[in-house]
Amino acid sequence: MSLRFVLCFLFLVSCACAASAQTRNQPNDPTDQESQLIEEMRAKWEIKYAEKERTENVDRAREAAQLGSELYHNYTNSQLFSQTEKKKLDRLEKVTRKIRSQAGGSDGDNEDEQVPTQMESAVKRLSEASSELRKAVENTPRQVVSATVIERANEILEIIRFIRNSTR
Repeated sequence: MSLRFVLCFLFLVSCACAASAQTRNQPNDPTDQESQLIEEMRAKWEIKYAEKERTENVDRAREAAQLGSELYHNYTNSQLFSQTEKKKLDRLEKVTRKIRSQAGGSDGDNEDEQVPTQMESAVKRLSEASSELRKAVENTPRQVVSATVIERANEILEIIRFIRNSTR
């Protein structure tokens, strides 16, 4: 009888150990699965958001290049800035500031750029710099802070200031 009792006791202890081991290492725990799904969804959303931001930034750079080109062609034809060109200049400034901000730059990043002293050369350089900015933004991966993009944006902003001061 005591042998049966000892065997039953050992059997129950081993079953209890096996059961507790299974509940501790159970991979199908609903809270773990839910938190893992939430993390995966958050990561996917962050990637999608970053891709959207980059696409919008590339679109801004293309708009800046287009505006720079239009300003140059209109100025070479008429040798003055009309109200329409001034609005385009304002839009170019706004777009360029947004690009610089997205690239990690700020207003304090301005260095003394070599701004042309003649209006025609300044407008031409504005067109070239906006085209260079577009290329730099298109070639920059979304997770990189680009010094080239910031430098081009600062150069464009300095030229815009010169043009504004010259047309007053």
